[in-house]
Amino acid sequence: MDKILLTAFLTALAGFITAGLSIVKLVNEKESKTTEYRQAWTESVRAALAELIAKITSQASTLVTSRKILEQIGKVRKDEKEPGDYEKELRKDIADFQRKAFKDSVDAANILTQEIHHAYAKVRLHFKPDDHGFSRIENKFEFCMGKLTELKNEKDSEKLGAIKEQVNGAANDITAFSRSILKVEWETVKLGEPAYKKTKKWSIWICVVMFFILITIGIHAGISYVKLGDGSGVVPTSGKSELK
Repeated sequence: MDKILLTAFLTALAGFITAGLSIVKLVNEKESKTTEYRQAWTESVRAALAELIAKITSQASTLVTSRKILEQIGKVRKDEKEPGDYEKELRKDIADFQRKAFKDSVDAANILTQEIHHAYAKVRLHFKPDDHGFSRIENKFEFCMGKLTELKNEKDSEKLGAIKEQVNGAANDITAFSRSILKVEWETVKLGEPAYKKTKKWSIWICVVMFFILITIGIHAGISYVKLGDGSGVVPTSGKSELK
């Protein structure tokens, strides 16, 4: 009877272990896939944020350059007197160059404006609504866009540098917020998903418990075997003995 119960117990134990291993495998495969998606998301948002920050700072420099070129064109016009033929030709070449440089700068600023909004939309689509981490980036982005509009309309050359520094400072804040978000995501990828960590913890505890159970069964089987061996070694004798 003991052997039957022991066999049934070991069979049930083997089935339990097999089922447990299957569950652990399924959970790990699913969480591993989630980790891969999270890592891909991290790489994608890193690239989108880098593009946004680079274009904001580039736009600030482009707008300052265009305003300075426009200022130089105005100075040339104010300094016009009665130049000679050579000076006229030279001034004409300079004016043509400045006008072309100003036009190229304005065109570049217009293109960058579109690219900034496209990059921001790409970044925004990476985050869920009312995300606290993204809300800080959103506030700084709106601040940057307001300052870029000031740069575009500012006529006082002395204020251009100060406004540009404000834009660069806000861009640095966006960089800091981005690094914080990326660090949190990387720590999650490195440590694993919550379900994976729980499964790992319970698997360790189950392995410890099963180890002690198997040790107990082994000890019980060993004791039973020894007792059985001791019993078989005793040869029964009758109460009578042959006397010589």
